[in-house]
Amino acid sequence: MKNEEAVPPSADNADLRQIVYQKIRDAIVTGLIKPGEKLSEVELADKLAVSRTPVREAIRQLTQSGLVELVPRKGAYVRKLTAEDISDFYDVRLALELLAIERLCSKTPPEELKGFREIFSSFSSDDPMEFVRLDTEFHSTLCEAADNRFLMTIFNNLYDLLQLYRRHSIAGLPLKTLASEHVEIIDAILERDEERAKTAMRGHLERLRDLLVDHFKKNKG
Repeated sequence: MKNEEAVPPSADNADLRQIVYQKIRDAIVTGLIKPGEKLSEVELADKLAVSRTPVREAIRQLTQSGLVELVPRKGAYVRKLTAEDISDFYDVRLALELLAIERLCSKTPPEELKGFREIFSSFSSDDPMEFVRLDTEFHSTLCEAADNRFLMTIFNNLYDLLQLYRRHSIAGLPLKTLASEHVEIIDAILERDEERAKTAMRGHLERLRDLLVDHFKKNKG
């Protein structure tokens, strides 16, 4: 984790734990700390200019969320997923997002969807990471608007794992095509057409799943 800023000395204990957790999590999610890499309490504490206690607590939290795994007698490592993990992950993600659609179509759709429709209908960037950012915001908005805190908690934990390999999930796909798939999902939700929205979401996520699983099989993760 290079060039990491030290934690502000004024932070109290609760804030300190959260700040340390967020910094380590962000380093993992953005790829600064890579899948399979060992997490050293000593090195992380030194880089963040804190004691080992908040680092140890952060690693414990990251283990609970699935981003980190503890290997007996070896230590803590950033989780390295397999093709089977990705397939299982998308099964759960699809179930969550179809539930979100079901709930959204039963009430007035959130206004934010109109904003996303405008963004995706005119999307012209060739920057995959810009699309990833917008895509994450869009799917998070859908699940949050479903107004089920348990759904959102599970979704957030799953998405942390997905971010480890997010760039591979859209590799080789035209971003405008992906954006148009979002528009189709949004239009169906705005019209409260639950079955059409679910069909569009299923096709969208299954295509991304197949691409990412294929990547894992070819590159062994």
